[in-house]
Amino acid sequence: MHPIERLRYVARAGWAAPAVLAAEAAWALGDLSLYEEHAVLPACRRLLDRHPGCGPLWWVAARILTAGDVVDEAARCADALESDPTGDLLDEDLAERGRAVRHGGVGDVASADVVVVEVDAIGPGGMVLDPDDVGLLEAARALEVPVWVEAGVGRAVPPRLWEAMAGRLERPGRRTPGTVVGLAGVEQVAGPTGLLAVRVALACPDFPEPAELLARW
Repeated sequence: MHPIERLRYVARAGWAAPAVLAAEAAWALGDLSLYEEHAVLPACRRLLDRHPGCGPLWWVAARILTAGDVVDEAARCADALESDPTGDLLDEDLAERGRAVRHGGVGDVASADVVVVEVDAIGPGGMVLDPDDVGLLEAARALEVPVWVEAGVGRAVPPRLWEAMAGRLERPGRRTPGTVVGLAGVEQVAGPTGLLAVRVALACPDFPEPAELLARW
């Protein structure tokens, strides 16, 4: 499959896990750079227009656009997404915490020691959740149950890119999934290095902020 066709498939995907979308995009962008290097930036922008709340996709685009070798960087990104240890590390931490709830109603939350929500992205201005998880978060806040956020590879977004992402999510007529909510109640962020305080998790040492993604397009 030509990389352009592969990228069209990713752009048109109605729903897929953020890591899956981003890994597919990484491989396709790496291939595209071999055919049409000048087309990589427009392709990144198109993908982000179609999936503006997908943190890992912003992460892939940012790293590829600042890489010296796009093909090698694309492979590194895809490998990191496909081998993300966040879920396993989180399960180990939860085993010592007590009863964890990921889904359910107020009754489930009331008997929980911790509520876990998976985010598509998290940044200094909030986090992007599946709309189905907003009620769970609101119940945890109302009942003052601690919230842990599962934020795998590429989901912790630095300040300026978070502003760019939020701007696209707020555009009128947007049809892509994802709801932006605040960080109130979040106690820990579970990432690929384990549990971190929110401030530390948002330091994002591997997430550059290229000017090409900060400008309006």
